Amino acid sequence: MSFEDLPPNVRHLPLTDPRLAGDVIDLIVSEESRHYGSLGVMMCDERDRGINPILFSDQEELVDLAGVTQLLRLVLPLVAEIDGAVLLGRGRPRGLIADDTDRAWHQRAIDLCVEHGVRLLGFHVATRDGVFAMPEPLSVAS
Repeated sequence: MSFEDLPPNVRHLPLTDPRLAGDVIDLIVSEESRHYGSLGVMMCDERDRGINPILFSDQEELVDLAGVTQLLRLVLPLVAEIDGAVLLGRGRPRGLIADDTDRAWHQRAIDLCVEHGVRLLGFHVATRDGVFAMPEPLSVAS
């Protein structure tokens, strides 16, 4: 994936389409950050359009759940101020099947987004093998 592969009007498109959201996460979460572990955040405006990507990467050890919680507690209030949304992606080295850590990060993101009144547009996992979306929360899917 490269920036040339995205639609030319991507800045004007809401990141609610799962394929486009996955492509955006693929770009935000670099190959190097997947190797070391990371959390990618695309801050979005009130119309769900991406406005600012942020990548939290840890080259010493994998970012853990406590760190993810702390990072989201810093970012989500800023997003809430603009009535925005977030698209999140976990970077890890390999695999295309959700593991317990993926599920824990996803659930923490759901809970913190609800707590801060921020829409979670999606949570993806990016590995060297590809990018896949975690399922929608049951409250949304039903």
